[in-house]
Amino acid sequence: MKLQVETTKESEKKSQGVINPRLNITKEDANFVKRVREISLKSFSLSGVINIDQLKNPIQFESSLERDYIFLLEYDQTVKQYLEQPLKIKYIDNNKKQRTYIPDFIVEHFDNRPTELIEIKYTSTLKAKKDELEQKFKAARKYCQRNNLIFKVADEIHIREDRATELYNYKFLHRYKNYFHNINKDRTAFPILNENLVLLRTKLKELKKCTVSELVAHSAKDSDKQAELIFLTWYMVSNNFIKIDLTKKLTLNSIICLD
Repeated sequence: MKLQVETTKESEKKSQGVINPRLNITKEDANFVKRVREISLKSFSLSGVINIDQLKNPIQFESSLERDYIFLLEYDQTVKQYLEQPLKIKYIDNNKKQRTYIPDFIVEHFDNRPTELIEIKYTSTLKAKKDELEQKFKAARKYCQRNNLIFKVADEIHIREDRATELYNYKFLHRYKNYFHNINKDRTAFPILNENLVLLRTKLKELKKCTVSELVAHSAKDSDKQAELIFLTWYMVSNNFIKIDLTKKLTLNSIICLD
């Protein structure tokens, strides 16, 4: 399935006021359940909403860098839950005026590390608005100290260079993740679909560990059938029915297994 990005006023209206069930933690002076700010469309930057999963609410973003970070969050198995535009932090700037700062994301992990407040910025913006941003970041660090949180700034180096392979894999898998939710509304194709999924799972259980190519070759001899099974294999990988190493670039020679 292609990335579903909506940037129309109608889609923006649909996303406003949506209660987000992904976070249920509470902290002092913070709203971790519903966005505190709705992201509006801008003519000078890419903004909109992304439907990663049909069972979840659309996720808002203000830049392509934020959109890429959402992919990292959604497919990272260590991430328990997160929310965009999560809370307001009030502070006094250098001109003695009261300001409000809203971090881009709050992220909670499955392990015992502190919950993180994340700001997404390009390195060029960090340099151009250094003084203004440092006041906001200082207020965020103080807020985090009071609430046992960690504040981090993620730029394109962290998102697109340090994690380039993972990001490539996540974007690649996204096209398969919800494919059958969209084309099979009448459910007519599900019997054949289920039969082929069972075939792949049964064969992989026999092989225990193999490449994508090996699984398909052992499951069918016809080239058209093999092409269909390759698609279904990636569908199963994207929905965590099959295990694979996502730190390495996905190819037909990638090793897969059930456990």
